Amino acid sequence: MVAGKKKPEGPGSTHLLRDDAEAQLKRSPERSPGMEGQTPQQLIHELEVHQVELEMQAEELRRAYIALEESRDKYLDLYEFAPTGYFTLTDKALITGVNLTGAILMGVERGNLLNAPFSKFVAGQDSDPWHLYFMQVLQNVEKQTCTLILKRGDGSVWPARLESIRLTGLSDEVKTVRVAVSDVSDIRKMEAALRTTNKKLTLLSSITRHDINNQLISVNGFLELLHRKVPDPALEDYFTRITKASTRISAMIQFTKEYEQIGVYAPAWQDCRTLVDTAEKEAPLGQVVVNNDLPEGMEVFADSLLVRVCYNLMDNAVRYGGKITTIRFSVEEHDGDHIIVCKDDGVGIPAEEKENIFDRGFGKNTGLGLFLSREILDITGITITETGEPGKGARFEMVVPKGALRMAVRGIENDSGKEEAGT
Repeated sequence: MVAGKKKPEGPGSTHLLRDDAEAQLKRSPERSPGMEGQTPQQLIHELEVHQVELEMQAEELRRAYIALEESRDKYLDLYEFAPTGYFTLTDKALITGVNLTGAILMGVERGNLLNAPFSKFVAGQDSDPWHLYFMQVLQNVEKQTCTLILKRGDGSVWPARLESIRLTGLSDEVKTVRVAVSDVSDIRKMEAALRTTNKKLTLLSSITRHDINNQLISVNGFLELLHRKVPDPALEDYFTRITKASTRISAMIQFTKEYEQIGVYAPAWQDCRTLVDTAEKEAPLGQVVVNNDLPEGMEVFADSLLVRVCYNLMDNAVRYGGKITTIRFSVEEHDGDHIIVCKDDGVGIPAEEKENIFDRGFGKNTGLGLFLSREILDITGITITETGEPGKGARFEMVVPKGALRMAVRGIENDSGKEEAGT
């Protein structure tokens, strides 16, 4: 086709298509098959075969085009009407694309969202966190997550969860970001209702524990008076058993106080090194030395009672370690998993008891410390096992799920366990 000449639409363009084909053939003579020695009938047959082939290819292309359109329409519907708002942003955080749900969440017509800065819809108090978060997204290839307060077109505010990722495979000069925005208002309401319910249950159990303790004090007082008035050696064993039972009841009551606190508060990121140092100050260590080899800034997403786990491990080591001198906390990495290790140089745990030490009531004392520790860790999916060699000390390994451990640097963290400095 002659340069600059507009190709007409419809059936009338057939002869122009032929002209284009002939011109292309002239420019590439090496692509023309040899015609020498072939009769007109053979040439006509070859042309008819090629015509059928072209018609079949055209039909396949038509079917593929229809399938592609159907697929596009299907995924376009999924994109538009998904329960999550989807935004496409430039590296300057300007909105270049948004689905229908995103426009509804923002309370703004889609046309008015395009080319607007996303920061325009971030509540004032979360402006700095948003800019730091977006810098993270641009500097990492992993998905980044945060919760911010956004504002709608009418000025009303709402809590939103943002999951963002920088697209890979694009040039370094042009960075595009995909952001999925979810309204977490209902989740916040359910959390508030759950906290209210927990407060009521805690109050009830607290009153019940108080009443039981008062009765237990009375029982112990009358038992002591009876012991003094009836100094019969034949009854001494009974007095001893009653006293032990009373002590055990008191320990169980204390356990219920600690156990009811598990899950009351939402899990949070906690500095592991600081937790070990805090537990060390409270634990009855005597002459035992605690070596805290956990790196500074290492945080784990866990229940607020995680410090109690550190305390229980220290207390358990001192109680049952025999000639123990040292307890060491460290972290290891195996096959991508982070493992927090608590190891001592005591007598260790017999092989036949390893499967039972986390059961409630197992042990020489109350049998509740390790059971409580396992329950606390399980809130966020952290598992704990004892892998030490009997006779060479106990070794507790706490395997942290992926995404639940991070290194905090200058107060800007991400869910991948890596950190980037802010601006």
